Amino acid sequence: MTCGQGTAFGERTADAPTVASLYRIIADSDVRALAVIGLVKNAGKTTVVNSLMSACARVFGLTSLGLDGERVDHLTGLAKPSVAPPPGTLVATTRGSLERSRYAMEVLEELPFHTPLGNVVIGRAGEDGHVEVSGPTTLAELRVTVQRLQAHGAEQVLVDGAINRLGSASPRVSDGVVVATGGMVGDTLDEVIQTTVATLDLLTLPEVSPATRGLVDDDMLASARAVAVDGCGGPAPLRLDTVIGEGVTVAREVERLDAHTLFIGGALTRDFAEDFTRVLPPRRKLRVVVRDATVLVLPPTTVSLFTRRGIALEVLQPLRVLALTVNPFRVPQPYHPKVFFKALVDAVGSRLPVFDVVNGLASLPESRARATAPIPPDA
Repeated sequence: MTCGQGTAFGERTADAPTVASLYRIIADSDVRALAVIGLVKNAGKTTVVNSLMSACARVFGLTSLGLDGERVDHLTGLAKPSVAPPPGTLVATTRGSLERSRYAMEVLEELPFHTPLGNVVIGRAGEDGHVEVSGPTTLAELRVTVQRLQAHGAEQVLVDGAINRLGSASPRVSDGVVVATGGMVGDTLDEVIQTTVATLDLLTLPEVSPATRGLVDDDMLASARAVAVDGCGGPAPLRLDTVIGEGVTVAREVERLDAHTLFIGGALTRDFAEDFTRVLPPRRKLRVVVRDATVLVLPPTTVSLFTRRGIALEVLQPLRVLALTVNPFRVPQPYHPKVFFKALVDAVGSRLPVFDVVNGLASLPESRARATAPIPPDA
């Protein structure tokens, strides 16, 4: 694979060597479907998607889980950057989005997935231009859409996603994730750092050990909303139709059974986490296991409720987070790019590569010294 020059989109131009360095990490990982997740509007997610597609010579597929966001930024009044697929890119979007974009492409297949913007179609980009990408609305449909893009020849599929719709990062759809953060994540730089690090903690929850995984069989996990494992190692399915709104009930059952491990079969919400940790006795040692990080329907900082109480939160299927990208934009005044970048690199440490693809900044775990060179006095 050979990377070429970066391309311009909106009013920002990606730095070609930095994009090439980011893509090398993705290419070396051998992921076939990559979710690019933005933590907030204006985090630079579309810029990252565009730069990856335009800077590297391979056939990409592109889709989304639903429609991500408005066409005009409500804060700045400016048009949001749209996706500019290079000729030959395989795009899965809706009929309505094609019409709204006035974008022409060779339609290869129409999928039987209905959305408010019409059916999902797969086509091949044949000209320069910008297109609104809106995909199927369910995880099962998104998985099939990715498979159909691959069947039409996509060597790698980019799934445009957002933190409030983490399904695109599910291991059932994507086998790699890039996270985009920016100055709009918090009101202050400290809040940006806290939220970004908490989100990475959530997305990179550790995988359960084989011994813990073996405590409950697949059939029980598929049929029960929650399974508690008692002190003798015996699994006890809880009689619940859902765990949503049942934090108090589940906590009391954990105590009654003297359970040391709790498997949650569905979504884990903020209300459940708060009620569960409130009722559970202090310093109660417990392991809570969920399917993967995408079922955590709660703010990333809520995860700390568990760790502060000595509860280990683990997953059956870990996500593979490959890199963090940063965008210093904020209203009314952007952060200085080098100041913002260094603050995020210092907070993330060596756990992930960090990139600012517009300002040409990169920090790889093995090259921290070069990436964190002294900031000029005018910073």
